[in-house]
Amino acid sequence: MKTFRFAKYVVLTGAIGLLGSCDSFLDVNVNPNAVVVAPAGSVMVAAQTQLGFLMGSDLHRFTSLIAQQFAGHGGLGIQTVVFDRGIITGTDVNNLFRTTIYAAALADMQQLIVSTQETSPVYAGIAKIMQGFLFSVTIDSFGDVPVSEALKFATNGRPVYDKSEDGYKFAIGLIDAGIEDIKKASALKPGVDDLIYGGDLAKWERFANTLKLRMYLHYFPKLSQNSNADFATLLAKGPTTFMSGLGDNFQLRFENTVGKTNSIDQFERARPNTFYPSTSLVGIMNTKADPRRPFFFTDVAVAPATGVYIGAGNGTGVGAPTPNAFSRMHTYLRGARTGTGLDDYAGNTPIRMLTFAEYQFILAEYYVRTGNLALAQTAFNAGINASMTMAGVTAAAADVYVKARPALTADNGIQQIIEEKFVANYGVAVEPWTDYRRTGFPVLTVPANGQSTSILRILPYSDADRAANPANTPARTDLTTPSVFWDPGKK
Repeated sequence: MKTFRFAKYVVLTGAIGLLGSCDSFLDVNVNPNAVVVAPAGSVMVAAQTQLGFLMGSDLHRFTSLIAQQFAGHGGLGIQTVVFDRGIITGTDVNNLFRTTIYAAALADMQQLIVSTQETSPVYAGIAKIMQGFLFSVTIDSFGDVPVSEALKFATNGRPVYDKSEDGYKFAIGLIDAGIEDIKKASALKPGVDDLIYGGDLAKWERFANTLKLRMYLHYFPKLSQNSNADFATLLAKGPTTFMSGLGDNFQLRFENTVGKTNSIDQFERARPNTFYPSTSLVGIMNTKADPRRPFFFTDVAVAPATGVYIGAGNGTGVGAPTPNAFSRMHTYLRGARTGTGLDDYAGNTPIRMLTFAEYQFILAEYYVRTGNLALAQTAFNAGINASMTMAGVTAAAADVYVKARPALTADNGIQQIIEEKFVANYGVAVEPWTDYRRTGFPVLTVPANGQSTSILRILPYSDADRAANPANTPARTDLTTPSVFWDPGKK
């Protein structure tokens, strides 16, 4: 993994983001001395920067609050408290949906495809794989979204909203095209400008195939056992086709300088005492005496006592702030401790988007659903061990924990796998919420003081997009209605 050099590229990122959102008026009064096409490496940095920051900012906060990895606190009117109660509006997602996802990250990737497809298709291939990933998590979060007609820039400013399943198919096609492109002869190939894999194309291919497995898995359990032939066909290509270890994690590292740290850490610094680990997550880990807790959470015990971890209840943050009552996120999400203060963290831990641990849990779920409990158990244990290693747990402690887990059965397998995946995906945007909607696990309680009697199953559409594209933006009045094709309740 490469470290994200934020300061060097921040101006470029903004400039290229504007390219993605430009209108036809930019076609006139062009400065003949200006750089018309940015270098491929610079656009790559911009695209990956946008993607990594995005996956640790608004999209992470919305989905991790809904899935109850985190809880909002600090009193009425605090943004995270409002979101935690299930009150998320079209105005709240304006910047995320219309600007950050489409006009910035996806637009940078499209600019890279357009500028390199003919001469340096390796860059175009990486951009297509990243687009496939971002389209997939956008669909998982919003349901029907612009995909096939998106990113046409001035030629089509009002794209249609594709049905979510059609969007998935389009994204998978992009991933396949990306895999083909990275194998082609290319005048230029990435190196240090690839902040994720350092130009290692084999890792990009393994990630792309693992991403497809994640997407194919989402079709379960709505489809019957053995009905997902695409998953089985891809899996049959063998283990070398997919992530081979933690070095293949799809993640972006940041710097250990204030203002250049990862986006989860930056939010914690900017808005302290408003975003705490949830009782749902901490409770699961406390029940199992999980050895990852000292890395995931701060200890709230008063010396000389140790080992006390307390989460905040979802929806309970409407009361007076109680900043010292709960554990906070710790080194796993914020980097090494640099002192004893609330913000004395390096902040350079990566934003994790899809990990080797998750890949193993994907396999475990598939094998349980298709009746191979022996292979499911092997993958399940491997997923836990990979997560433990990422957290910094010793091999001996991890072994004790793994041996204490009940054997997987047809009855308990899915719940056990999803609960462990929920823990391992601490800090990963969207996927824990997707798993909950697909499987009903982990078992969550509707937040106290909530706006509805159900946990949200979709995000609202952007008010800004509704204003700019009224003919195509669907109406959405109930965020508790199953709205993504893979959701078991979707009609």
